[in-house]
Amino acid sequence: MRLEFTSTPAVVTARSHSRYVVCPACQRDVPKYLFYRAGVRFVRCANCEAVYVNPAREHPDNNLDVEALHPFTNDRDRQLMVEDFEALLHHVATDFEKQTGTPLARTLLIGRYLPEFTAAGASVGLQVATITDEIFQKVAVDSEMKWAAPLLEKQPQVVILQELLESCSDPGAVVAKLVAALPPSTQFVVTYTNADSLPARILRRNWAQFFGTKSAYLSTGNLSSMLGRHGLVLKAQYPLPVTRTAGYVAEMAERLAPNLGLATLANATPVRNLGVPVRAGNRVAVFGRSQLSADRAEKVSIILPVFNEHRFAAQVIDAVLAKQLPVDRELIIVESNSTDGTREIVAKYEGRPGVRVVYEDKPRGKGHAVRTGLQHVTGTIVLIQDSDFEYDIDDYDALLEPLLQHKTMFVLGSRSLGLDDWKVRKYDATPIRGVLLNFGQVMFAKTYNVLYQQRATDVNTMFKVFRSECLDGLDLHSNGFELDIELACKLARNGNSPMEVPVNYVARGFADGKKIRFWRDAVPSYFALYRYRFSK
Repeated sequence: MRLEFTSTPAVVTARSHSRYVVCPACQRDVPKYLFYRAGVRFVRCANCEAVYVNPAREHPDNNLDVEALHPFTNDRDRQLMVEDFEALLHHVATDFEKQTGTPLARTLLIGRYLPEFTAAGASVGLQVATITDEIFQKVAVDSEMKWAAPLLEKQPQVVILQELLESCSDPGAVVAKLVAALPPSTQFVVTYTNADSLPARILRRNWAQFFGTKSAYLSTGNLSSMLGRHGLVLKAQYPLPVTRTAGYVAEMAERLAPNLGLATLANATPVRNLGVPVRAGNRVAVFGRSQLSADRAEKVSIILPVFNEHRFAAQVIDAVLAKQLPVDRELIIVESNSTDGTREIVAKYEGRPGVRVVYEDKPRGKGHAVRTGLQHVTGTIVLIQDSDFEYDIDDYDALLEPLLQHKTMFVLGSRSLGLDDWKVRKYDATPIRGVLLNFGQVMFAKTYNVLYQQRATDVNTMFKVFRSECLDGLDLHSNGFELDIELACKLARNGNSPMEVPVNYVARGFADGKKIRFWRDAVPSYFALYRYRFSK
């Protein structure tokens, strides 16, 4: 008997496509197969984690013209979509006036639209770019933007890219052309569906967004990295208001559970017209031109908090100053009134080129010392260094490289990335304590990933390196070790997803002066993950 494999219709359709593409976010060609769906093959980039269709459709459907798609069977859903857009415009206009001090009067929408949007945006001078099927092919396949020149010549103050980038094979090329055609003051408001959102992670191939005809599904991290390569930095992010009727939501749910009759039940009752907020990973990210001018040289500001480290302080400072770096540096030493002679050691470095010593009148915690150091930063990149040798200073090169290449805004030096066993902390004298600390590190990372929709392996690491622009609008309060958590949480909430780099680590034992304590430091730090996630 001969066995034959029968391909599903989705596989057969997907194999008919032959236009292979590189990752739309990072332009790397390292795809990992995920699944077949909606007649196409979905892959995930092994470099930046973007999900995209590969091979791409030769003639993708125009998914930006809602009028032509007729997605709604209930006029109430159409009305709710217009109301959601009005809410988005109000948020955009309020933020713009708060940041610039001037009212928003010229707004351009490129992307998914309804005819009613034009009237809804009259107060902000909204113009909508009409994207016909012919124009859509030029944008989605060839990244062509010449057709939009008359609209761009009016120099809009805000350009709303309404789900546009996810429809393009090369969204970075589209962004580059828009940036080149618009003044530096123009803000870009990008609406997208976050492929790292909790619904996407839980539902995976059943995530409702995969039912559409988009080319790519981005996360906040790889979206920020992609726009960062074209001189744009993330200024704000928040959920995109999406409201649908209960009947529409039931129809979508029925695709997951077709035997429950949810749509029939909802549509048979008055609740079918009830507006229901939908949380499916829809996001808004606001980008502005980077303040780092082309003629401003890169410089790394290394913050070194020091307290009662007379054995290691001089060695660490000398090692940091001796380390050869590809950019200029400044070393900001924050001494917290040590009682063991450390202050006298630090004082010897005053006046050295590239060294600034800041004295605190009393010890208020590592977090307070780091916050004090941040007030004196003049570099384009910030790196936090402890005053001992648990971490390898030679890892600076690997930590700085993604930032200097504009691949990300925020880097974590992971002590566990790539390791095959429990060797982050090994204490011969107290092995149980080492195991518990390792377990705690994993729990911190898992909780952080769920709450902030990230993929980190080590959020407690001392090596946190980020562009100084990330500090804009960042209000830090922690005085103790929990600042490590506050910093990671607030950077993520602002849309700066961390890129991890493996680093070397040799744990210092408690008998050798390690200061962190379980009840005083670890427990408050863990609960801080929740506090910073749900606080305003």
